[in-house]
Amino acid sequence: MSLTTRIVADGPDSADEPACVLIVDDERHNRELLEIMLKPEGFLLLSAASGEEALALIARQPPDLILLDVMMPGMSGYDVAGKIKSDPATKNIPVIMLTALDDRDARMLGLNAGAEDFLTKPVDRPELSVRVRNLLRIKAYSDKLRHALTTLESVNAQLDRNTKEIASAQTIADGATARLARLQKITAALSNTVTQDEVAHSVLREAILALECDAGAVVVEDESGEELSLLHESGALDSLMRSFRQHQPPKSIGPYAETIETCKPVYLESFEEAVARYPAFETVKKNQSHGAWIFLPLGIAGRAVGALAFGFAGPRKFTSLDRHFADTVSRYCAQALDRVRLRIAAASAIAEASEARLMAEHANNAKTVFLRAMSHELRTPLNAISGYTEILELGIRGAVNPEQIKDLGRIKRAAAYLLRLINDVLTIARFEGARPLEVVSIPVNVMLAEVDGLCALQAKAKRVTLTVAQCDTEVLVAADAERFQQILLNLITNATKFTLAGGSIDVLCDVHANAVRIRVKDTGLGVRPLDIERVFEPFVQIDRHLTVSTQQGVGLGLSISRELARAMRGDLTLESVEGVGSTFTLTLPLASEKSGEIPVTANPASGDTLYTRSLAS
Repeated sequence: MSLTTRIVADGPDSADEPACVLIVDDERHNRELLEIMLKPEGFLLLSAASGEEALALIARQPPDLILLDVMMPGMSGYDVAGKIKSDPATKNIPVIMLTALDDRDARMLGLNAGAEDFLTKPVDRPELSVRVRNLLRIKAYSDKLRHALTTLESVNAQLDRNTKEIASAQTIADGATARLARLQKITAALSNTVTQDEVAHSVLREAILALECDAGAVVVEDESGEELSLLHESGALDSLMRSFRQHQPPKSIGPYAETIETCKPVYLESFEEAVARYPAFETVKKNQSHGAWIFLPLGIAGRAVGALAFGFAGPRKFTSLDRHFADTVSRYCAQALDRVRLRIAAASAIAEASEARLMAEHANNAKTVFLRAMSHELRTPLNAISGYTEILELGIRGAVNPEQIKDLGRIKRAAAYLLRLINDVLTIARFEGARPLEVVSIPVNVMLAEVDGLCALQAKAKRVTLTVAQCDTEVLVAADAERFQQILLNLITNATKFTLAGGSIDVLCDVHANAVRIRVKDTGLGVRPLDIERVFEPFVQIDRHLTVSTQQGVGLGLSISRELARAMRGDLTLESVEGVGSTFTLTLPLASEKSGEIPVTANPASGDTLYTRSLAS
């Protein structure tokens, strides 16, 4: 803590440290006398024998008051006072000059030198004490005032700084608000764009105003991805902004190429910076070019498909706000371009799909017409073959020997095979043509008994035991009678084909939940797990070698049966163990037992139409 003013014990501004008084006199006894006079006041007393010594002491330890003798060898008291008052660090130290001279001129010299008071030798002790205390009190008040003024100046300076910072922050906030409004306008405009040119136009219109630039351009890759093309421009583009058309060697890469390759923005704040970074443009004239540029990548999925460029009239220092706004605009532009491209691609795909669907429907209709016509044309000669074969067998045209009878039998079986094939193909054609199904309530046991009678002879001829077990109670299913019978015949005939002589086929019936399950279980060789779903595919037949040539089909029976079952709101599934046998399960929905009404509704997702009626009809 420095030695500061202490007035007197009863003064208004006492401090912990005593006031320091410097006594300057070339006469030792004068210094001692003054020390004796002031010591009772409690001051810290220092002394110097010359002006030079006093100035050195003041520089090291500035006192609170100086008692200065006028007449000294070397530097006089006037000279010392002048030095003290001319130094800003010591000019506020009060000086009392001690002189034996009592004339007006001597006092004027002292006042001009800066002294605050005079005492005439010999010094009166009470007067000395009073004058010293008064000057120390005045100095204390002056020090306090100067400290207050210094504090006030510091506060004012801080207030000025705060005011400037607030104004700067307000300016930044206003700019950010204005640019946020621009971004909102860009977002709103982009939401209504349907072409890439509209996207580019909307972005440039708002971004140029927000960035206060003179020109802008949106450049995108062509379909090959090897060249850039101008999508939209605004304002006058200079050589640097049109450099996307130039094919430059790798050492002279331009701003567009760098932006797209690195997928990072390029900020050029002056013409000199642009030329230093891209030497290929050193021949460009400064007066024919912009002064600053921004090149931004249009990134989609981590890859730049183009660039957004802005040109400014003169050099410009891009702030963090400028950079953030420009980066955000480029992201919005890229997202909008990607959305437009996806929309165009989707529309093209939909158009292609629609055209392909129309072609497929046309081909399907043509196929159906063809199959129906061919089935009719094929039935006519087959009927003739079958009829004439029977005539020959009956001997109407003359006697036939046993060998000829065998040949006629083969002809009849081949004709029957072809007729089954035609029926299967015609069924497929009718089914794909969305032939309506007439769903009625059908007694299951009646249908099982009818199918048993139709298949018994075929199983007996193959020496296979066929057992058809009826349901425990009479139940009704909602199904198309013809299709229901066709499915059961297909399943039993298929089981007969692939069950060796001595084997067995069991047809079982049970009710589960709201459906009837009819299982056709055989003791054939079974189906491999990987072939279980394949047996339901059209034109697929597993293990053709297990059946004789006249029994083989084209693999349509099971496919037709499953599709018919599903069209009637049921299903057909297969469980099989290779080497043990197979079990086909037909599931069909129950009909109401009381009223005969059918508790099924048309499925809008299906292409089939269900005609329902009760058993009584």
